[in-house]
Amino acid sequence: MSQSKELKVAIKAAKAAGKIILSHYGKLHYVRLKSPALGIVTEADLQAQKKIKKIILKDFPKAKFFAEEDKVHKARDKAWLVDPLDGTANFHRGLPLFAVSIGLVRDRNPVLGVIYVPITKELFYAEKGKGAFLNGKRIHVSKIKNFKDTIFDVPISNRKGLRKKHSIYFKRLLKIMGTIRITGSAAIRLAYIAAGRMDAYIEFGMHPWDWAAGAIILQEAGGKITDFKGKTFHIYRDREIVATNGKLHSQIIKELNK
Repeated sequence: MSQSKELKVAIKAAKAAGKIILSHYGKLHYVRLKSPALGIVTEADLQAQKKIKKIILKDFPKAKFFAEEDKVHKARDKAWLVDPLDGTANFHRGLPLFAVSIGLVRDRNPVLGVIYVPITKELFYAEKGKGAFLNGKRIHVSKIKNFKDTIFDVPISNRKGLRKKHSIYFKRLLKIMGTIRITGSAAIRLAYIAAGRMDAYIEFGMHPWDWAAGAIILQEAGGKITDFKGKTFHIYRDREIVATNGKLHSQIIKELNK
């Protein structure tokens, strides 16, 4: 597909951030707790975000950001939503499931997304109306509609106040779910569903940068993302999502709301 300038710059920024992250991977690094809601941060997060902003601002000097490591988060009609290291807890513990996530929002709707997994060098990307791709090859969601054949990702958070809620929804879905995986990265979950590797994912209590890029990649791959009621997902307002290959969506919404 032909790539816009924005996409080319986002890909460049994601790969540069990935290089920084890998330089820290498996080594001792500074770690601090940002807050119970936002989790931990390492120097890899901070350096990667700085690099992403520098690259984007070079080509788009007026760019505005809604980025995880910023001290102030302001919703904007047009902004780059950045998670420089999605899956920081995995990264910190040496688990190779983490990614760089860069999304572009216009009129508060995702129009471009890039997810880069440094360990595997997998680059997922999409632009609105142009399809979704993995390392240059078109990707599509799975065609699975029989629940016994599905692979679900349903995280059980340890964040204050969320464990009980997660447990409730988990129990509601348990009777229909097939195999269960918990990857620990929202970006990877959405990218994997887009590529047909998994089929469904639910979560709540997250933030816009967690799924801005993944939302457009999933949609362009033929998948569906909504809130728990099945209504249109709002990137700034909603903190709960149901993301699927589309074929499973209505039944999952039904089970969640029993």
